[in-house]
Amino acid sequence: MGGDSTYFKTVLPHEPLPGQQFGFVHLQGAFVPKKKEMKGAQSLHRPLCPEEKVVDNEEQTTSCKCTEIDYIQTTLTSKLSSLIQLCGMSPCDLLSVQPIIQETNKGDNNVGKVRLQLSTPAAARRLCCRIRRGNYGPRDLLASTIITDDGNDESAAGITVQNEGVCPFGCKGRYVGKAVMVTEITPSIDVQQQHQEYYDDEPFRWERAAPPKFRRLLTNSNSQKFKLTEDEVADRRGKTRFVYLDNVLGKELTLNDITLDGQTMDASMKNDLMSVFQGESLEGKASISGVIKNGLLQQDARIEDDLRHAFQEALRDNLSQYDSSKDSLGVELFVKADSAAGKKSKPDNIKPKQDPKDTVATRLLFDHLHIGMRSNDDATNVIQSLQGKRLQLKMELPNALLQNSVATNITVTTGKLYLDYADVLQPKKGNLRNKKNEVKTRKEPSKSECTSSTDHVHIAGLHVIPNYVSVQEEQMLMAGLTGPHAPWAPPQLTTTGGHIKRRVQHYGYVFDYESSDVLRRDDGGSNDIFGKGSDKSACPALPCMDANVAEMTDDEVEKWTERAVEDVKVWEALAGVIEKTRRFDVSSVLSEGDLNDGVSTMSLDEGTKQTYPHLNQLTINEYNPGEGIGSHVDTVTAFDDGLLIITLNGGIVMEFRKAIDDGDDSNMRKLVYLPPRSLAVLSRDARYKYEHMIVSRMTDTVNGEIIPRKLRVSLTLRTALTAPVFDKGIGKISLAQSKVPQSHLPKYESKVFPPRWGQLSDAALANASSKNGDEEDSPVDRSDLITPETESKHVHAVYDAIATQWHHTRGKRGVLWPGATQFIESLPPGSIIADVGCGDGKYFAEILKHSYVIGTDISEPLLKTAATRGDDADDGKRKNIDGPQYQRLSKAKRALSENPSVAVADCLHIPLRSNSCDAAISIAVMHHLSTEARRIRCLAELKRIVKVGGRFNVQAWALEQETDSKRKFHGTDLLVPFNAQPKYLQTQAKSSENDDNSQQPSSAESKGKGVAQMMAEQYDGAEFDSKKNLVVFQRYCHMYRKGELESLCQRVPGLEVLESAYEKGNWVITCRVCE
Repeated sequence: MGGDSTYFKTVLPHEPLPGQQFGFVHLQGAFVPKKKEMKGAQSLHRPLCPEEKVVDNEEQTTSCKCTEIDYIQTTLTSKLSSLIQLCGMSPCDLLSVQPIIQETNKGDNNVGKVRLQLSTPAAARRLCCRIRRGNYGPRDLLASTIITDDGNDESAAGITVQNEGVCPFGCKGRYVGKAVMVTEITPSIDVQQQHQEYYDDEPFRWERAAPPKFRRLLTNSNSQKFKLTEDEVADRRGKTRFVYLDNVLGKELTLNDITLDGQTMDASMKNDLMSVFQGESLEGKASISGVIKNGLLQQDARIEDDLRHAFQEALRDNLSQYDSSKDSLGVELFVKADSAAGKKSKPDNIKPKQDPKDTVATRLLFDHLHIGMRSNDDATNVIQSLQGKRLQLKMELPNALLQNSVATNITVTTGKLYLDYADVLQPKKGNLRNKKNEVKTRKEPSKSECTSSTDHVHIAGLHVIPNYVSVQEEQMLMAGLTGPHAPWAPPQLTTTGGHIKRRVQHYGYVFDYESSDVLRRDDGGSNDIFGKGSDKSACPALPCMDANVAEMTDDEVEKWTERAVEDVKVWEALAGVIEKTRRFDVSSVLSEGDLNDGVSTMSLDEGTKQTYPHLNQLTINEYNPGEGIGSHVDTVTAFDDGLLIITLNGGIVMEFRKAIDDGDDSNMRKLVYLPPRSLAVLSRDARYKYEHMIVSRMTDTVNGEIIPRKLRVSLTLRTALTAPVFDKGIGKISLAQSKVPQSHLPKYESKVFPPRWGQLSDAALANASSKNGDEEDSPVDRSDLITPETESKHVHAVYDAIATQWHHTRGKRGVLWPGATQFIESLPPGSIIADVGCGDGKYFAEILKHSYVIGTDISEPLLKTAATRGDDADDGKRKNIDGPQYQRLSKAKRALSENPSVAVADCLHIPLRSNSCDAAISIAVMHHLSTEARRIRCLAELKRIVKVGGRFNVQAWALEQETDSKRKFHGTDLLVPFNAQPKYLQTQAKSSENDDNSQQPSSAESKGKGVAQMMAEQYDGAEFDSKKNLVVFQRYCHMYRKGELESLCQRVPGLEVLESAYEKGNWVITCRVCE
């Protein structure tokens, strides 16, 4: 025995069944009892084997019968035949058992391998799974009693190990209990040809039993280890032979997708099949799913294994037509591995999670897999031919499931297939990183499931209306809602004690994530504007239209909104969009079949409109790429029916899962794509019966197209309800349990913009004014002289930080605006000119040619650069420092330029006497004032300090930029970045070394950081640009529309606009003081 020279190769799990007539299985283990030497008195109590004899107190043993090849072969044949029958297979499947003799190091022979021949390769594969799952070892196969269920007493069937596996012939040996290694093999050609065919030609075969780790061929900037450029992705797509296949069989599988050929299939059998295809276990069928070993049931998942093998072969049959390999090698299938394979089944050790279907034991096996074709051309052919199609998989039904030993075929229809190129995941050379010094980045995004996989699911009350807002509305709303005036909410706690990570805005009423309820405020106009002493509910009022909305038609509201967009009035436009949404009739845009997105059609009476006129609460969420939100149903007692979601800038896939068990399993889950500028309406079932969520990932797959996520801003409009009233002792809250019917909360609106926290509604403000009287100030009146946080943080602090660089890159170059220089030259010689917002004094030289100057600015560091010109260098080098204009000044005027008259002052409160100046200029100042009232106050101050008949010149950035300009603005109030070089910030930071409040980073904190990153951390509001190694500051700027400066001047009594002009992206006005 064992002299067979036939070469066998392993049949790997992902390979097709061999094309041979017979199947072969290789068992490896210790089939000869292991003998342990006994020491001391223990050896006296063991009876001697008849074949042993004692010579000079030393045991010498002749060969025991348990080591004979014939005995091993006969016993294994008998026991394996019985075991095969217990495992639900036919004993006739086993044709022969061939022990293989191996010579040990001691020179004796040992049987460590056994080759089994079976009737078919399919039977060999089934036996491998049975032995592997049952953990059968030599002790179970050679030292046990196996009783089949042929007799009447089925309870006695099973395997019982005798005498703890001791040799039945009385030698010292004992069979081991360790499970044998089982492998499916097949006869092959000689070793040389085998090596040449399969190993030299590596692209045609995956050589390892363990499947590779696959990845979709996408560019992903967040994965440094596996990062691919677009060119690399294109190159791999043209070379790879692997294909990703999704939506095959899974949770979307229905009973109608399974049919039985030849006989009627009852519902219970279909449910069992669906359970297996969805990755669940049939543990309840103990009589047909396991073998009793030593009194304990060993689950061997025979039905699951047989169905998986049948599924693989059926899928291979469908894919074989795309295999163009020369020798018809077949298709490799890499099915998602079952966590219980090769291990003992221990259902008691699997602790259920929140959803029992999400446990390790029930994860899907057939929903997605990978295919290994034999060439890239075959892979391309498969993708192009099967994209979006369904396959009919015909497979043999396991006898164990039928329980009548009648083989029957079933046909299973797959879902709409989604295919894409895949490749083996391997780190790029040179991209290995030092994890100790690596900055943590977001993990690799999760797999993106295609929306087409749930096209057949319809949810009542779910509607998606594309292009609901225009492109212009989207651009302007994005600029305003993410701009400097955006009233972002303070950090909010969640029910678990954490904080909401994404940025959120609330209007009208606050939704409190900690209590999952609306904070209902007191709108009575009392001094306690926050309600009950808490400021958590003091969110901005809902923007409303400055018109009699009730008398306006829908067309008039639409035109009013369009005018607000044309005038770039962000908050007015938002108010128009809100009112338009209140009036929007959802039923007017729905047709039969509804939008091709699988959303449901309406079931309303003819002539009935579906509108939401009572919308009174708005929540704005900002989602960065990769961010999502957990599955939830908006609190039933907080909001009425109807959630309306407007998506801006970036589309997203929203997932709906049924939250209420209504007995219908056909519509359990749906994926819906919300494109940019769309409106999603969630009412009825979509509002109350389904949870909705956004999975955290970097891409979405929509109808086969992979769409990278972008920054998304969502506007969620809802109708907040009054607080419910419940009887004591009621646990779970529902609408039906409220003693008093809930009603809609009043609309908390205001026409005062920009909105801010602590803002009263117009109704509350009027009420407060009537209570306080005309002589008393309103509790929310604010002086225009108080600098808003927007200006102090994004104007004053920024220019203090960048003063040195500003002077080096602006002032020293001597670049002046032509309109300002023309105005200065037009003034009479000897004039006293006030330069309000003079900065580093770059206009001083031009003014000092013929006149005198007094400069003011809010930034002391900028004024220091203007006041220390004489200290910068000697006369020989001053030309390079102060520019050529200073070389034309007289000695007296140069002395004035070196020690100018400057003062730190706000442009709204200039420290000069009234009528003390002949003229004034204010260059690039007005666009840093954040409110209209402060802009008017600045113009009034300029008028106050200039004599009657005098003039002043004002210049500010324009919203309307030239076509060739690099600056493009989509809103009037923006944060404009300024890139600061670290060397200038270091100079600026050193000036505050003696400041006791200055904080210098410790050596531990600064370890591994560059200068730019450390400086960015020192300045509040600054960001670090790792690509350019710069510190980025955000400057607040208001972009003036055409005619806006003139309109402001008209609101200041005693001013006359002499000239208005447009100059290289700026608006310029010249005014005369009349009185």
